[in-house]
Amino acid sequence: MLRLAWRNLLRTPGRSLTTGGVVALVTFLSVVLLSLYAGAMDAFFGLLLERTGHLVVRVEGYREKQALEDLAFPPPDLSLPQGARVEGVLEGAALAIAGERSRPVALTGLSREGFSRQRNLLKAGRLPEASGEALLGEALARALRVGLGDEVVAYAPGGEGIGVFAFRVVGLVDLPESHLEARTLLVPLEDAQTLLAPGRVTRLEVRLPGVGLYEEAPLLALKASLQEDLVPRGLVVETWLEANPGYAAILPLYRVVMGVYVGFFFLLAGLILLNALYLSLVERVREFGLLSALGLSGRGVMALVFWESLLLVGVFALLGLGAGLFAHLEMADGFRMPLPQWILEQYREFGLPEVLYGRLGLSDLLLVLGYALGVGVLAALWPAWLASRLEPVEAMRYVP
Repeated sequence: MLRLAWRNLLRTPGRSLTTGGVVALVTFLSVVLLSLYAGAMDAFFGLLLERTGHLVVRVEGYREKQALEDLAFPPPDLSLPQGARVEGVLEGAALAIAGERSRPVALTGLSREGFSRQRNLLKAGRLPEASGEALLGEALARALRVGLGDEVVAYAPGGEGIGVFAFRVVGLVDLPESHLEARTLLVPLEDAQTLLAPGRVTRLEVRLPGVGLYEEAPLLALKASLQEDLVPRGLVVETWLEANPGYAAILPLYRVVMGVYVGFFFLLAGLILLNALYLSLVERVREFGLLSALGLSGRGVMALVFWESLLLVGVFALLGLGAGLFAHLEMADGFRMPLPQWILEQYREFGLPEVLYGRLGLSDLLLVLGYALGVGVLAALWPAWLASRLEPVEAMRYVP
């Protein structure tokens, strides 16, 4: 049966190559699409993880609180596994003043490690190395008409700190989100505490070594351990996904959306395959009638059509899969999306870097092969059923 099915495919090489080429192209594009979008998701969530840490400690009910005195707390000692790091962050509102110009800002106090993660965002100047030095968002610097070496005064009265602090601008940062860039003032943590809340932070960021981007088990285990000590103090521990529930909701939908996209591609390929199989049936009516007259049952005729479809799809799907895997290996080393600059700027607004790294899992390959197999079976159903219903005498008299 296999030999006969293969021979029938070779009888019309042009049509077989055209149909198989479409299957190979769809398979190739599906693999590339899955690798591309997985890389984009990794870049986006990697940026999110870098900003928040694996675990975040805040005061309980922080989402409903706005006053700094309700959000700030003395950082407790945490029992962490070896190699884990904890960093304090203090965030508060202030008024940045430079000469006669002023702007409301989100003042953030960072540790030395926190500043080191801003290095890739540094557009000009250097990172703060001493008290009284600060980073400004480029948009904020333009609004205040200040540059490197100029003085900016942060004014935040009404808190527990001194309420006013002068900073020297030593660097400018280019943030992915322009609306944040116009309000960003980054200062050493100790200076922020002196200005706003001495000895307090608004959150603690815990970073664990060797934990993958989507690994939740070690995070949940450490969270449960920390909560026993922190909950009585009015503090809450969240994983980085729990701290960003809006973005976390995207993850369950990602695979569904990509499955729909790939399914649409294979639907188009299935229609072309169905057309090819039907044309083959019309041209071979007398042949099917002869096979039936020689004793081949209806099930045998259906099996012949199914094998022709599966052989055609299988061979070219594997070719497309191989080409897709080769393209993925190139993308896994890093690539720039071949898009106009204005579109890349839109990607930056969402926090996506211009250089992405493709990612492809076993489940993605099984998804593509599953769709290919399904298309091969479904596209052959109707032609196979028609072929099995042919009457041998009438079929042998058929003139195309």
